[in-house]
Amino acid sequence: MSTNYRADICPVCGMKADPELDSVEYYKIYFHFCSTQCRENFLAHPRLYQREAQKGRKEIIKQRTMHLAEPIGKAGAELLIPYLMKLMGVKNVIIEGDTVSITYDLLQVTEVQIEKALAEAGAELGGSWLAHFRRGWIHDSEENELDNLASPPARSYHHTPSKL
Repeated sequence: MSTNYRADICPVCGMKADPELDSVEYYKIYFHFCSTQCRENFLAHPRLYQREAQKGRKEIIKQRTMHLAEPIGKAGAELLIPYLMKLMGVKNVIIEGDTVSITYDLLQVTEVQIEKALAEAGAELGGSWLAHFRRGWIHDSEENELDNLASPPARSYHHTPSKL
């Protein structure tokens, strides 16, 4: 028998769920989401957003600096900043020349999703070998961090010694 799990609240960000979006069944519980971004995050790491896993954890704040292939002007920055701020979990965006500094909550958005949004907005990331290597390293480290958070806690076999 399936049950609904807080059908009106998105398990990823805690906002009101959008009834137009498809729900996801996970272990016979239906989860509903406020955005496709939250749905994608849940599908990537469903255990991370279960009630027990969320206890005691609020946000995982990351601050990254990305370099664009070419500087964008003030008008471009004024368009790009609100576009990035629409992503769930983005806290702050500063654009200076070809540098984008962004602060975000890893539980709601990853650098991969931010890079995808930059590409959709028409901003091309720097293409040097070092930039590709650095982005790949960050992608892997964020994925590992989320995987570790989503994994069940290890069993503890340590017993405290009894008093003599």
